Amino acid sequence: RQRLGIESDELVILCIANLIPYKGHRDLLVAVSCVIDRLPENWRLVCCGRDDGIGIGLRRYAETLGISSQVIWTGERDDVADLWAIADIGVLASHEEGFSNAILEGMSFGVPMVVTDVGGNSEAVRHSETGYIVPRSASDKLGEALVDLGNNRTRRKQFGTAARRRVEDLFSLERCVSDYTKFYRELLERRVGATSEAGDSP
Repeated sequence: RQRLGIESDELVILCIANLIPYKGHRDLLVAVSCVIDRLPENWRLVCCGRDDGIGIGLRRYAETLGISSQVIWTGERDDVADLWAIADIGVLASHEEGFSNAILEGMSFGVPMVVTDVGGNSEAVRHSETGYIVPRSASDKLGEALVDLGNNRTRRKQFGTAARRRVEDLFSLERCVSDYTKFYRELLERRVGATSEAGDSP
């Protein structure tokens, strides 16, 4: 927080996503600007990611919306874990997505997530349990979710704890190894069984 000039009592909303149009940064900027009077008095939106050509436009848009002083653009960084460690809320406003590593990273740090209902986002986040899932390109819904979590520390902690547990239970390396082992063992057993049946046939 000190390196980024963020006070200890400020609410930190973190978005880890390269600056690409389909990542929905403009929707996110609109969302926070529309609920600025309903968020806690002290808040910061931290956007971390490689600029793929729209960074200048996003900065100007933030100025137009009157929120540029509360938005931090970090660029691409190799200390993303440190950013998750200071985050109160994680957000991904994508218009399209595969299965986002950023969501799982945030959840593993116990950060409640607000994500759009695209790609595999709803497989990672459980609505009203580990965070909120909102429609794509719906800045109003996105803003409401941020207000809800931003003003409720207890809910953030509850969702964050559930998020970390969900990652450990379903998406950890140990779970992946276990699932792959089970999968290949079942394939082997089927193959052995098929071979045995073929050998017994006249």
